[in-house]
Amino acid sequence: MEHKILEVFLANQWLTIPIFIILVIGFTLFWFGGLMAALTALGNSRWVWGLSSIVLGPITGLPYALIYKEASYAKSLMIKGLICLLAGLVLSLVAWAIT
Repeated sequence: MEHKILEVFLANQWLTIPIFIILVIGFTLFWFGGLMAALTALGNSRWVWGLSSIVLGPITGLPYALIYKEASYAKSLMIKGLICLLAGLVLSLVAWAIT
């Protein structure tokens, strides 16, 4: 199955490269939002949230940003990153289905 997926995406590089770029942008925004949440938590003396967000990034950064309103910038970054990630995954599934 992996060989078939690789064969399809190598045959359609004109579609694979933009999808990969969208996935990388989404992942970067998502991870950077998690780090921004960590900085916001540490700046507001929420040490447990801040330290766990430094280690785990958006896994604990997203719940922190959803709970506390002071992390609205981090929340917007992580939501934009999730949208880009999901769009890239959907586009890759569509590209695999049509070829």
